[in-house]
Amino acid sequence: MTFWRLVLVGLGLGYAGFGFAFLFSPSELAAFLSLTFSDPSARTDFRAMYGGLEIGLGGFMLACAARREFVRIGLFAAACGTVGMATARTVGMMLDGFAFNQLVSALVEWAIGFTSTWGALVARPDLGMLPAPVAGARDAASSAR
Repeated sequence: MTFWRLVLVGLGLGYAGFGFAFLFSPSELAAFLSLTFSDPSARTDFRAMYGGLEIGLGGFMLACAARREFVRIGLFAAACGTVGMATARTVGMMLDGFAFNQLVSALVEWAIGFTSTWGALVARPDLGMLPAPVAGARDAASSAR
């Protein structure tokens, strides 16, 4: 289980790190992606989607890594996000044309998505490590019998 918690920490720090970079240096990173902003509203939207959303996902993954019983949930969220990005990037390359940097990004996203999906399927919390509401319901059900 510790391995999967470390995977979540790495993913959480990666998401949050990229998020802060996009939040505080949007023009530089947009230029790297060959994007330009037509007005301040576009820059703000870029900060929100590329910065804020990634910071939020990173924070969620770090929070899940902190609690053993939430590791699978965090890995499932990571799988959904990265497989979604990889799928959209792959479709984009098929519709818009091939670009080497997009291929590399897609391959990395597919690898992270596969790893996260595998972890969500095989990671098991220690027995007796249920979240408080679940453990409380289980104890109440057993005492009612």
